[in-house]
Amino acid sequence: MIKIAKNNLLPENANLILSDVVPKHEFSIHMGISIKNLRELAEALEIMDDDAFKHHVTKEKNDFSNWVKDIIEDVELSKDLLKAKTRKKAFEAVSQRIEQLKSGHVAKDKINLFTDKFLIGLILGLVIGFVISAIINGLV
Repeated sequence: MIKIAKNNLLPENANLILSDVVPKHEFSIHMGISIKNLRELAEALEIMDDDAFKHHVTKEKNDFSNWVKDIIEDVELSKDLLKAKTRKKAFEAVSQRIEQLKSGHVAKDKINLFTDKFLIGLILGLVIGFVISAIINGLV
């Protein structure tokens, strides 16, 4: 299982997600191609036709999302693939995730969002505290 450190993927886990799966867990695409890593998945999504994509992604199933979640163990990408209803969107999701993993900025957006919310809350709390203090001191 992939370990998370403070809502961020450890570098060794990013490398695991990008590495090849064991042969018995390769993904066999409808086009007759076997895929063993995310880079190959991105390449296949880029060149496959829409009929091949629709074979793996329907209202009832999403083979790409399931493979990424169960075999690659990348829950974030799996969720993004569930939302991707077209081949192009799925390709973009996989390509962007690969770049995130390679660059080490996996959870940067989440950290920035937390930091921004924290700072806004802190400032708001201080302002409200000063206003309440001024009101109380003005009335006493």
